[in-house]
Amino acid sequence: MAASKANRLSIDALKKAIKEQGSSDEEFFGYPVKEDGLYLQQDPQEFADLLHFLGAEVKSCDLMMDIGIASGGQTKMVRDYIDVKRSIIVDDGNHPMFHHWERIKKDVKSEIVCEIIDNSHAPSVREKLKPWYGQVDVAYVDGEHSYAGLKQDIFLTKYLLKEGGFMILHDTTAVWDCRRVFEDLCRSGEFHLFRNFENRFGISVWIRKGRHRQPKWYNHAYGWGRI
Repeated sequence: MAASKANRLSIDALKKAIKEQGSSDEEFFGYPVKEDGLYLQQDPQEFADLLHFLGAEVKSCDLMMDIGIASGGQTKMVRDYIDVKRSIIVDDGNHPMFHHWERIKKDVKSEIVCEIIDNSHAPSVREKLKPWYGQVDVAYVDGEHSYAGLKQDIFLTKYLLKEGGFMILHDTTAVWDCRRVFEDLCRSGEFHLFRNFENRFGISVWIRKGRHRQPKWYNHAYGWGRI
Protein backbone atom coordinates (compact mmCIF):
# COMPACT_ATOMS: atom_id res chain seq x y z
CA MET A 1 0.00 0.00 0.00
CA ALA A 2 1.34 3.46 -0.89
CA ALA A 3 2.33 5.71 1.98
CA SER A 4 -0.29 8.21 3.06
CA LYS A 5 0.30 11.95 2.74
CA ALA A 6 0.70 12.30 6.51
CA ASN A 7 3.32 9.57 6.67
CA ARG A 8 5.35 11.17 3.87
CA LEU A 9 5.62 14.45 5.78
CA SER A 10 7.76 15.20 8.83
CA ILE A 11 6.19 16.15 12.14
CA ASP A 12 7.49 19.70 11.67
CA ALA A 13 5.89 19.92 8.21
CA LEU A 14 2.58 18.73 9.66
CA LYS A 15 2.79 21.30 12.47
CA LYS A 16 3.36 24.04 9.90
CA ALA A 17 0.38 22.85 7.86
CA ILE A 18 -1.85 22.86 10.97
CA LYS A 19 -0.88 26.40 11.88
CA GLU A 20 -1.49 27.56 8.30
CA GLN A 21 -5.09 26.31 8.52
CA GLY A 22 -5.79 28.58 11.49
CA SER A 23 -7.13 28.15 15.01
CA SER A 24 -10.36 29.39 16.58
CA ASP A 25 -8.52 31.52 19.17
CA GLU A 26 -4.95 32.74 18.67
CA GLU A 27 -4.34 33.65 22.31
CA PHE A 28 -5.49 30.26 23.61
CA PHE A 29 -4.16 27.91 20.93
CA GLY A 30 -1.03 29.87 20.01
CA TYR A 31 -1.51 30.27 16.25
CA PRO A 32 -3.60 32.79 14.31
CA VAL A 33 -7.23 32.69 13.33
CA LYS A 34 -7.50 32.53 9.54
CA GLU A 35 -10.53 33.92 7.78
CA ASP A 36 -12.17 31.03 5.89
CA GLY A 37 -9.72 28.69 7.64
CA LEU A 38 -10.47 25.57 9.65
CA TYR A 39 -10.86 27.17 13.11
CA LEU A 40 -8.95 24.28 14.68
CA GLN A 41 -9.01 23.66 18.42
CA GLN A 42 -5.87 21.58 18.51
CA ASP A 43 -2.35 21.84 19.86
CA PRO A 44 -0.15 21.71 16.73
CA GLN A 45 2.37 19.27 18.22
CA GLU A 46 -0.26 16.78 19.41
CA PHE A 47 -2.35 16.99 16.27
CA ALA A 48 0.74 16.59 14.06
CA ASP A 49 1.75 13.54 16.11
CA LEU A 50 -1.74 12.11 15.63
CA LEU A 51 -1.79 12.72 11.87
CA HIS A 52 1.64 11.13 11.51
CA PHE A 53 0.49 8.14 13.58
CA LEU A 54 -2.65 7.71 11.47
CA GLY A 55 -0.54 7.94 8.32
CA ALA A 56 1.74 5.17 9.57
CA GLU A 57 -0.72 2.86 11.30
CA VAL A 58 -3.99 3.38 9.41
CA LYS A 59 -3.09 4.90 6.01
CA SER A 60 -6.65 4.38 4.83
CA CYS A 61 -9.93 3.18 6.25
CA ASP A 62 -13.34 2.32 4.89
CA LEU A 63 -15.43 4.01 7.61
CA MET A 64 -14.56 6.65 10.20
CA MET A 65 -16.92 8.19 12.75
CA ASP A 66 -16.54 11.58 14.43
CA ILE A 67 -18.54 12.39 17.57
CA GLY A 68 -18.20 16.11 18.26
CA ILE A 69 -16.70 18.14 15.42
CA ALA A 70 -16.81 21.81 16.62
CA SER A 71 -16.09 23.68 13.34
CA GLY A 72 -15.39 20.46 11.45
CA GLY A 73 -11.79 21.57 10.88
CA GLN A 74 -10.15 18.53 12.45
CA THR A 75 -12.62 16.29 10.58
CA LYS A 76 -11.51 17.77 7.27
CA MET A 77 -7.81 17.80 8.10
CA VAL A 78 -7.67 14.14 9.13
CA ARG A 79 -9.21 13.24 5.78
CA ASP A 80 -6.75 15.46 3.95
CA TYR A 81 -3.90 13.31 5.23
CA ILE A 82 -5.32 9.78 5.28
CA ASP A 83 -7.74 8.13 2.89
CA VAL A 84 -11.16 7.81 4.54
CA LYS A 85 -13.65 6.38 2.07
CA ARG A 86 -16.83 6.93 4.12
CA SER A 87 -17.62 9.07 7.16
CA ILE A 88 -20.23 9.30 9.91
CA ILE A 89 -20.66 12.67 11.64
CA VAL A 90 -22.47 13.10 14.97
CA ASP A 91 -22.68 16.53 16.60
CA ASP A 92 -25.33 18.42 18.55
CA GLY A 93 -24.66 21.64 16.61
CA ASN A 94 -24.26 23.74 19.77
CA HIS A 95 -20.55 24.56 19.58
CA PRO A 96 -19.80 28.27 18.90
CA MET A 97 -17.71 27.26 15.85
CA PHE A 98 -20.28 24.86 14.40
CA HIS A 99 -21.58 27.40 11.85
CA HIS A 100 -18.32 26.91 9.89
CA TRP A 101 -19.23 23.27 9.21
CA GLU A 102 -21.56 24.03 6.30
CA ARG A 103 -18.65 25.66 4.47
CA ILE A 104 -15.94 23.22 5.55
CA LYS A 105 -17.81 19.98 4.86
CA LYS A 106 -17.98 20.76 1.12
CA ASP A 107 -14.23 20.14 1.01
CA VAL A 108 -14.11 17.02 3.18
CA LYS A 109 -12.40 14.26 1.15
CA SER A 110 -14.78 11.49 2.13
CA GLU A 111 -18.32 10.37 1.39
CA ILE A 112 -20.45 11.45 4.35
CA VAL A 113 -22.87 8.53 4.52
CA CYS A 114 -24.55 9.64 7.75
CA GLU A 115 -24.72 13.09 9.33
CA ILE A 116 -26.67 13.37 12.59
CA ILE A 117 -27.08 16.79 14.19
CA ASP A 118 -28.46 15.75 17.54
CA ASN A 119 -27.39 14.82 21.06
CA SER A 120 -25.22 11.72 20.71
CA HIS A 121 -26.80 10.28 23.87
CA ALA A 122 -30.32 10.25 22.43
CA PRO A 123 -31.87 6.80 21.79
CA SER A 124 -32.87 8.02 18.32
CA VAL A 125 -29.19 8.50 17.46
CA ARG A 126 -28.38 4.88 18.34
CA GLU A 127 -31.29 3.81 16.15
CA LYS A 128 -30.02 5.84 13.18
CA LEU A 129 -26.53 4.37 13.59
CA LYS A 130 -27.64 0.72 13.64
CA PRO A 131 -26.80 0.11 9.96
CA TRP A 132 -23.12 0.70 10.79
CA TYR A 133 -22.80 -1.36 13.96
CA GLY A 134 -19.48 -3.21 13.98
CA GLN A 135 -18.21 -1.48 10.83
CA VAL A 136 -16.26 1.57 12.03
CA ASP A 137 -12.47 1.39 11.61
CA VAL A 138 -11.61 4.63 13.44
CA ALA A 139 -13.74 6.69 15.85
CA TYR A 140 -12.73 10.22 16.89
CA VAL A 141 -14.63 10.93 20.11
CA ASP A 142 -14.47 14.63 21.02
CA GLY A 143 -18.01 15.49 22.10
CA GLU A 144 -19.17 16.04 25.66
CA HIS A 145 -16.29 16.38 28.13
CA SER A 146 -18.09 15.49 31.36
CA TYR A 147 -17.23 12.17 32.98
CA ALA A 148 -20.65 10.60 32.42
CA GLY A 149 -21.12 12.21 28.99
CA LEU A 150 -17.82 10.95 27.61
CA LYS A 151 -18.53 7.47 28.94
CA GLN A 152 -21.92 7.53 27.20
CA ASP A 153 -20.16 8.34 23.92
CA ILE A 154 -17.73 5.48 24.47
CA PHE A 155 -20.58 3.04 25.16
CA LEU A 156 -22.10 4.17 21.84
CA THR A 157 -18.74 3.76 20.10
CA LYS A 158 -18.52 0.17 21.39
CA TYR A 159 -21.47 -0.77 19.20
CA LEU A 160 -19.92 0.70 16.10
CA LEU A 161 -16.20 -0.03 16.35
CA LYS A 162 -14.69 -3.11 14.75
CA GLU A 163 -12.52 -5.55 16.64
CA GLY A 164 -9.05 -4.04 16.30
CA GLY A 165 -10.46 -0.61 15.48
CA PHE A 166 -9.03 2.61 16.89
CA MET A 167 -10.79 5.05 19.21
CA ILE A 168 -9.26 8.53 19.59
CA LEU A 169 -10.02 10.76 22.58
CA HIS A 170 -9.15 14.45 22.95
CA ASP A 171 -8.39 16.53 26.07
CA THR A 172 -7.36 13.53 28.16
CA THR A 173 -4.75 15.68 29.91
CA ALA A 174 -6.37 19.12 30.03
CA VAL A 175 -9.87 18.21 31.25
CA TRP A 176 -10.15 16.43 34.60
CA ASP A 177 -13.25 14.41 33.71
CA CYS A 178 -11.63 13.24 30.47
CA ARG A 179 -8.57 12.23 32.48
CA ARG A 180 -10.78 10.20 34.81
CA VAL A 181 -12.18 8.36 31.78
CA PHE A 182 -8.61 7.83 30.53
CA GLU A 183 -7.75 6.19 33.85
CA ASP A 184 -10.88 4.03 33.69
CA LEU A 185 -9.92 2.89 30.19
CA CYS A 186 -6.47 1.88 31.45
CA ARG A 187 -8.31 -0.70 33.59
CA SER A 188 -10.66 -1.77 30.79
CA GLY A 189 -10.71 -5.27 29.38
CA GLU A 190 -12.00 -4.01 26.03
CA PHE A 191 -9.75 -1.06 25.18
CA HIS A 192 -5.97 -0.95 25.29
CA LEU A 193 -3.86 2.21 25.10
CA PHE A 194 -2.01 2.19 21.79
CA ARG A 195 -0.52 5.72 21.66
CA ASN A 196 -0.64 8.72 23.98
CA PHE A 197 0.34 12.22 22.86
CA GLU A 198 0.59 14.62 25.81
CA ASN A 199 2.00 17.99 24.83
CA ARG A 200 -0.79 20.22 26.15
CA PHE A 201 -4.37 18.93 25.89
CA GLY A 202 -3.79 15.21 25.43
CA ILE A 203 -4.76 12.93 22.54
CA SER A 204 -4.97 9.23 23.34
CA VAL A 205 -5.45 6.40 20.86
CA TRP A 206 -7.06 3.15 22.00
CA ILE A 207 -7.45 -0.17 20.22
CA ARG A 208 -10.51 -2.31 20.83
CA LYS A 209 -9.70 -5.94 21.47
CA GLY A 210 -10.33 -8.68 23.96
CA ARG A 211 -13.49 -9.38 25.93
CA HIS A 212 -16.60 -7.50 24.75
CA ARG A 213 -19.56 -6.65 26.95
CA GLN A 214 -22.80 -5.45 25.41
CA PRO A 215 -23.72 -2.02 26.80
CA LYS A 216 -26.84 -1.91 28.98
CA TRP A 217 -29.59 0.70 29.04
CA TYR A 218 -28.06 2.47 32.06
CA ASN A 219 -24.68 2.71 30.31
CA HIS A 220 -26.30 4.72 27.53
CA ALA A 221 -28.74 6.67 29.70
CA TYR A 222 -26.40 7.72 32.51
CA GLY A 223 -22.84 6.66 31.66
CA TRP A 224 -22.85 4.27 34.61
CA GLY A 225 -20.77 1.11 34.68
CA ARG A 226 -17.37 -0.11 33.54
CA ILE A 227 -16.20 0.84 30.10
